[in-house]
Amino acid sequence: MKRIVNKLKLVMPSFFGDRLNLFYTLAFAPLVLIIYFYIKWPFGTVIPIFGFILIILKKHKLSLVHDADNLQKILGLLLILGSFFVYYAVAPFVPSAAYYGSANYTVYLVGLFLMFFELSALKEAFASLFLIAAATSSSFISAWLKPLLAPFANDFAHIVMNLLRILGVDANVRAMGNVAIIAFPSLLGKTVSTAFVYECMGISSTLVFSVILVVILFEDPSSFKARLTFSIAGLLGTFALNILRVTIILLADYFYGAEVGGTIHYVIGYALFSAWLACFFYIYSKRQTLHAKITTLRTHVMKALKKGGDT
Repeated sequence: MKRIVNKLKLVMPSFFGDRLNLFYTLAFAPLVLIIYFYIKWPFGTVIPIFGFILIILKKHKLSLVHDADNLQKILGLLLILGSFFVYYAVAPFVPSAAYYGSANYTVYLVGLFLMFFELSALKEAFASLFLIAAATSSSFISAWLKPLLAPFANDFAHIVMNLLRILGVDANVRAMGNVAIIAFPSLLGKTVSTAFVYECMGISSTLVFSVILVVILFEDPSSFKARLTFSIAGLLGTFALNILRVTIILLADYFYGAEVGGTIHYVIGYALFSAWLACFFYIYSKRQTLHAKITTLRTHVMKALKKGGDT
């Protein structure tokens, strides 16, 4: 035990004595606060964590940037301290805002960059800061789009109804004013009725995915055609994901009742969205390898067809 303590005494000063290690430790620390305040809404932690990962990917470039001067360090420190009071500026406009969230973290990161690096380093932080700030404002954009897109909730309900019918559920949609109601008898002998409103369409998650796409494609040197193709595929996939999410929730209601359906409702969105992000960006990162394999397969198929035609 004493040997372990002595080793820690040797390692800790050298670890925190390194400028980048100390910077990343301080950049990570507020994520603990965000997780604490968003423990009941895990989706609120996804974007800040993703932003932190983007900063980690900049480690080599940041290692080449010079230290900030003393005046800039003081300004950075003031921003870091001020970030803990952002809530009081946000709360009048967003009463439901947590005390520490993405807005605080954005200000905190700007201050941290100013404190550790010369001003030019902020361009390396742009992607992360844009991601966190834009994703934070997605709720406001979603509210702004509501009058325009809310009428399409009825079409969304009919898509889900048809999927349920294909799966053997006797679902129907009826209108109650401007709200679409989907109803069906469950296996437990009860009638399940669910109102389809604007929020069911998953516009917020689509906006967040769009922001992440913009950031990733901004950083990527691929051709415009490749980026545009993957952007369209990503957005269509996110829309399909929301249809799948609602269908799974209603199937849970159908088989197991509203209580289980409610639990599924709480977790399924986070699980599906996180899995979709991971799959999409894995495929995107391997796109050249996949393209080569598809081209090879196509060549083999064409040769086989040509050989079959000759015989």
